[in-house]
Parts: sequence; structure tokens; C-alpha cells
Amino acid sequence: MGKITKPSAERLIQSGIVSHPIEAVPHLEGKLIFFYEWCKNCGICVFICPTQALEENDNKQPFMAHPDKCTYCSLCWKICPDFAIIKNTNWREEKNATE
Repeated sequence: MGKITKPSAERLIQSGIVSHPIEAVPHLEGKLIFFYEWCKNCGICVFICPTQALEENDNKQPFMAHPDKCTYCSLCWKICPDFAIIKNTNWREEKNATE
């Protein structure tokens, strides 16, 4: 039997081959996780957010400006053409309610 090799950390998406992000930014504590290495700063997620919880920073990157407004409606991560936003499944409202 041949040698077992690890799969590549690259993934193929519509815009081309993109290397796997090493870390999520800004951190894993928020409601959403943004993979800026995959994000092409199109602004669709900010535009589609029904509660205006997302905003763009100076580099046109989306970020959770108003986490209290986010309802996990899923529009941002479902519409993202680069799969650069995911729901943070470790986030719990009750855990962070006192912060």
C-alpha cells in the first residue's frame, strides 16, 4: 500500500484557489467568524444585513459592529460568494449576556 498523504489545505471556490485561513479574525468570541483571507470585500453581507449589525472597516472588510442587533438570520453567510463568514457555533447569548 502507498504512503498516505495529507490533503491540501487549499480549497477551490468560484473565484479561484485560495489558501486555508490560519485564524479567524477578529476572534472566536463573537457571533460570527470572518475569514478575511477568503473575503474579497464585496460588501454584499453588509448590504444584505436586515438589522445593520454588520459594517465595513477602513479596509472595506465586514465586521460585527453591533452584535446586539444580530439575530443569526443567516443571510450574510448564505449570500457570501466566498464562504468567508460562518456562524460561531460556540457562541451562546446567555454566556455573554453579562459582559
